[in-house]
Amino acid sequence: MPAADLPVAGEPESKRPRDDAEADGEVKRRKGKAEVPQRTDCPYLGTINRHVLDFDFEKLCSVSLSGENVYVDLVDGKYFQGRGKDTAAYRHALERGHYVWMNVHDGKVFCIPDGYEVVDKSLEDIKFNLTPIFDEEEVEHMSTRVRYSKALDGTDYIPGCIGLNNIQASDYQNVIIQMLCIVTPLRNMLLAYQPPTERKKDPVISSLADLLRKMYNPRNFKGLVSPHEFYQAVGAATGKKFYAKQMDPVAFFTWLMGYLHKKCKTKSGGSLVHDVFQGEVQVKLSPAADEARVTESKEKTLMLSLHLPDEPLFKDNLDFIPQVPLFNLLEKFNGEKSHEKIAKGGESREIRRYNLRRLPPYVICVVKRFRNNNFFVEKNPTIVTFPLKGLDLRDYIHPDCQPANPETKYDLVANICHDGKPEKGTYKIQVFHQPTSQWFELHDLRVTAVLPQMVALTESYIQVYQRQDVKADGSFGKFEMEIPEMSTEVDTGIAAEIEMAPEDLAEAGIIIG
Repeated sequence: MPAADLPVAGEPESKRPRDDAEADGEVKRRKGKAEVPQRTDCPYLGTINRHVLDFDFEKLCSVSLSGENVYVDLVDGKYFQGRGKDTAAYRHALERGHYVWMNVHDGKVFCIPDGYEVVDKSLEDIKFNLTPIFDEEEVEHMSTRVRYSKALDGTDYIPGCIGLNNIQASDYQNVIIQMLCIVTPLRNMLLAYQPPTERKKDPVISSLADLLRKMYNPRNFKGLVSPHEFYQAVGAATGKKFYAKQMDPVAFFTWLMGYLHKKCKTKSGGSLVHDVFQGEVQVKLSPAADEARVTESKEKTLMLSLHLPDEPLFKDNLDFIPQVPLFNLLEKFNGEKSHEKIAKGGESREIRRYNLRRLPPYVICVVKRFRNNNFFVEKNPTIVTFPLKGLDLRDYIHPDCQPANPETKYDLVANICHDGKPEKGTYKIQVFHQPTSQWFELHDLRVTAVLPQMVALTESYIQVYQRQDVKADGSFGKFEMEIPEMSTEVDTGIAAEIEMAPEDLAEAGIIIG
């Protein structure tokens, strides 16, 4: 080859003379009206730096902040818009000498400014990290197969049991996301979720599904995941209510489950959220002056609230921490223990008694640790002792409804704790990893194995119990026997006098779906 025809180092290939052999190696295809050539011998594949690639953050152009037609520079990991001349990506490619780019929407790799598509098997791992995909068999065996993975920097991690980045006090969101990974039916639904093609995809559900797929990605370049896209979608959907500040994970969970139910509701009005979490509670109301006059009602519930006894005013020593068994708190639902409260309007008092009527596959117990007084928020540090396996709720079911609930034993699968002061503390979660049968504690990015005995020594706030008939693939028994209707006759006059308001139902642990 003459000296004038020799390629100059660092020069874009579009400016170099090319021989006939290179031209014959191109395979042209038609894309719309423009022909985009394909090549398998791109000389710039060695410049790709996988250590700087991060697909967790919002894929917006660094110049225009637009999400349309965005490409990622596979050399420095930055996002720019466009591929043709006079675009931000084209200018960045010429200025920096970075010629390998990937479309963030379809995963196709192009050489800019030469304009051809790169077809190479070595890029499959990058495409999989951009959009992880699991088939039905992988999703079905997600809770039985033990998988260990290693990041590019040598960090060991377990797919599905991975740390989440804390973005401006988002630990309350992180623990709820980690909790959903333990709820097998919901997790499998999100891992296999595909947005509908006939309408615009929902940003919250699609970003949540993408986040869970990245958490279960066995070929992740990093040993952690950042929930940035989901965090932004939640902030936009709630008007910045759950954004850039510490919030209650119970409030966030209630909003998220209501949102998923609304968006995934079937024609019959049901959804997987209600199939998994929704139970039924019977409430008996009576005036404090005449407890013989009883009004019964039944309400749907997504969680059970448990009230701690008041912290002792006088302690033997400063290190004293009160303890109470979980069974003492569950006596609230035995149908006999009375709870006195001022009725709506503040003119009279009423007595309430609760019973369980239907048990869902997953029972969520919320320990009411925080209480607002006239000046500040108080936290009750009482430790709740609870069993990790074999929690039997049969004694708290109404006698008429026990035949319709043949399985009443539950195992603990997740335990959300609060550490620190009420307003400045942090949330962490302890989860039971089914494939390894081991407990792990996840506190933002830190993932550590813990002994089962240590799980019961924390200040539990939210507990998730899984019914023992739930299988590893997420299927559970649906009992066909109908729950009998309440047989107690209700005095209409009393019912009108003592009417339960939605905010009163929240005190009973009832969240209206």
